[in-house]
Amino acid sequence: MTPAVNLHILAKRFTQLSRSAYFDSAFKEFSQSTVGAINHVIANLAHYPEDVVRQFEAHVWRVMQFVRGSRSSDAPHETQFVLRKALSEWIPISALISSAALEELNFFLNTADLWDFVDRTLNLYDAKGYKPLVVRIGAPEAFKHRPVFCVPLFHELGHFVDYHHKVSELSMLIAPITPPPQGMHLQTWQAINLSHRMEFFADLFASCYCGDASNKSLLAIAPGNPDSPSHPSTARRVATVADFLVGRPNPMVTALQNALTARGLQNFSTWFLRPDLGPAFNDVLTYRIADKSELYGIFPAGWDYLHDQLATRAAPWIYADVDDYAIETTINDLVEKSIRNFEIRERWANVAPNAN
Repeated sequence: MTPAVNLHILAKRFTQLSRSAYFDSAFKEFSQSTVGAINHVIANLAHYPEDVVRQFEAHVWRVMQFVRGSRSSDAPHETQFVLRKALSEWIPISALISSAALEELNFFLNTADLWDFVDRTLNLYDAKGYKPLVVRIGAPEAFKHRPVFCVPLFHELGHFVDYHHKVSELSMLIAPITPPPQGMHLQTWQAINLSHRMEFFADLFASCYCGDASNKSLLAIAPGNPDSPSHPSTARRVATVADFLVGRPNPMVTALQNALTARGLQNFSTWFLRPDLGPAFNDVLTYRIADKSELYGIFPAGWDYLHDQLATRAAPWIYADVDDYAIETTINDLVEKSIRNFEIRERWANVAPNAN
């Protein structure tokens, strides 16, 4: 199990992935390009130091789970479609949103960048300008057809935007932190505060698109988490988002808004319009999403409709044989299909002018 042997195995795996019928063209290109980089390293093992080869191998292993999980048969496709819409408002270049399918209740962002490593380290390799921007998120595989439960992915996308623009880092200069507690090293205190600001940024980002569903999903996953070195307490996070949504002054919101302005970026605002899903969903019909604001708004509206029906059992969810699972799967399916219908209509609208 040497690096050379492992790289041959990885080249085979990415070759297989590149031939998948369930990939869009961008991921096929990513897989093919990765094979090219792997084959280059295999052919030049004598040139590159062993630690570089091992680091490259580690990057490829890590990225494979995200690429494999991005096949249309495995990915939360409809949620990714909406995430791409949101990301385009913050980063003008096209980005790949890849997903690792997890067998646990967890959402995360992986900031490692294979092609940045290739560009910086493999000095003999000519990537011919290929250096894609890739968002690597992890989400429960069980939620891939449950968009209502994918609200936390907007939080993870917020982390990516923050990582890309370094907004939280700048906020530390604009709104300096208080002195550290007695006995704590300044560097440790700074790291804790930066981690907390990054979480507040991602929370606020998610609330711009999903409203209070971002708080509700946080309370469902981590209802009573205390302060830790990496995360503020759930109570503080929920209060900060609540202040933002009602326009109540909050020093953390102000600090991050000022940092966004200093970066030349748009300020946080609410960009969703919550649609009334009742008339359609009560008849077990999809909702016709009118525009991008409703595309975002179907997430908080779907969250509230789902949990209201679980609590009250109004028609058509009143029959004895309709259990919580049936309600949940049906409503998530209606949200998913409503998003898919919007995407299909948009694709047809973009194709139609070119057909004339």
